[in-house]
Amino acid sequence: MLLEENLEKSLGVRRGDTVYINEDLMKLEQLPLISRILNLSLEWRKNLELHGPDESIVKVKGEGETLEASSPLVHGSFPWAFQSIDNNSFVSLAMDLIPCSEGEGFINPSPWEREVIDGGKLARKAPGEVGEGQVKEPDPNFQKIRNLNLFNAKFHYLNPLYISSVGPSSSLSLTTSMISIEGISNSLTLVSNRPFNFSFNSGEIELEENVQIYREGLRNETKPHRLAWNLVNPIIPIDCKPKYRVSLIKIEPSSVVPLYLDYRSSTLTLGILNLESRPVVATIYLAGRLLSTQVVDPRDGHVDKLEPEFDRVKVPVRRWGLLLLKIEIRKLLEGLLKKKSL
Repeated sequence: MLLEENLEKSLGVRRGDTVYINEDLMKLEQLPLISRILNLSLEWRKNLELHGPDESIVKVKGEGETLEASSPLVHGSFPWAFQSIDNNSFVSLAMDLIPCSEGEGFINPSPWEREVIDGGKLARKAPGEVGEGQVKEPDPNFQKIRNLNLFNAKFHYLNPLYISSVGPSSSLSLTTSMISIEGISNSLTLVSNRPFNFSFNSGEIELEENVQIYREGLRNETKPHRLAWNLVNPIIPIDCKPKYRVSLIKIEPSSVVPLYLDYRSSTLTLGILNLESRPVVATIYLAGRLLSTQVVDPRDGHVDKLEPEFDRVKVPVRRWGLLLLKIEIRKLLEGLLKKKSL
């Protein structure tokens, strides 16, 4: 699975390895979750029962009596970025569910609204929208910024499978692919498709080039993780003209993001992550009729079955939790698909 490959590459480990917790791994909030997904055996200088924010627990082999501990063992950044979703699976899903004729079209891979350039103008496309014509990504905002009208701020940055928060602080230096600087009345989000070096000192900023900058209102309105996800998952062009303009996929609430998508033989496999410190009920909407849904816990392979509600399924997700869904899906009758047109 591509998610496992992404984690192996990011951490420099292989599935089933025995791994000593070094200074970098000590910074991982989701080390217990990741070690269970990859079936790692962890070692350190002390025996630990290590608890993760998603309630995963692992044993760490070391010396002395076993101590309870929460991850991370130290606070810091571990550079990581969302992975690209498989475009071929998106296109195959659209072609199976939506009639298409000769022409040009596009797919918004984001299961949320997204800004694009359509006909030379800025426009918003619906979650997972499949439409006709050509659209482009907005020009990146690489403006230079050296000073903010802030003495201190809260900082929220992307670590593997987690958004870490620190502050208020007047000084911070780290390497990340996404960071949100939250003041009292507004926020600034910086994202890139690769890790960049960042430092803040009483409002003075040092920042590498080729980092996109978004000035917004409050952080919960900006949804920085969506901006970072969009950056590595651009609009997908397709070589056909969809008969109906519909939303192929939509996911709620905003804290839930897709990490993995594969479609074959009428089965959609979808990995979802809840980037929220509380449990949520995620709703996945699709432009098709859902026949069955299996929920797989990637930590141990445990499978639960859920009953879909025609074109959607509701899935409980623990805080900071990761789940794998296997959804059997069929094409809607054309009259029903037409009713779903945007």
